[in-house]
Amino acid sequence: MIIQKSKSSLFVILAVVMMSACFISCGDDDSDDGKISIVGTWVDGIKTMKLGSDGSYYSTINTSIPQYRKGSYSYNSSQGLMTVNVEAVKGQNGAYQDTYIVQTLTETTLVLLYTDGDVEGYYKRE
Repeated sequence: MIIQKSKSSLFVILAVVMMSACFISCGDDDSDDGKISIVGTWVDGIKTMKLGSDGSYYSTINTSIPQYRKGSYSYNSSQGLMTVNVEAVKGQNGAYQDTYIVQTLTETTLVLLYTDGDVEGYYKRE
């Protein structure tokens, strides 16, 4: 009888240890541990966006009248938000700020949404 109870107790202890190991090993791959970085050059057809490791932002839009923007950005991976601060550019009304929802971020794909849910761009890493 004592042997039967100790086998049951051992089974429960092993089950708890195994479940704990499973929860600990299952982490978030999109965390700030350096696995997936938003830093780089992203292209969506007509727009190229460069996000520097120093927080610098630069974009070009290749339309009939090319547009250039520069400034800074910040990315909060835990909230999934990227904020871009664009400096005043010749031909524009002044500096402005946009905040985007980072819907998808992988090694090759970046999908940004405006905060109202409209698509800003489907980017591929260059």
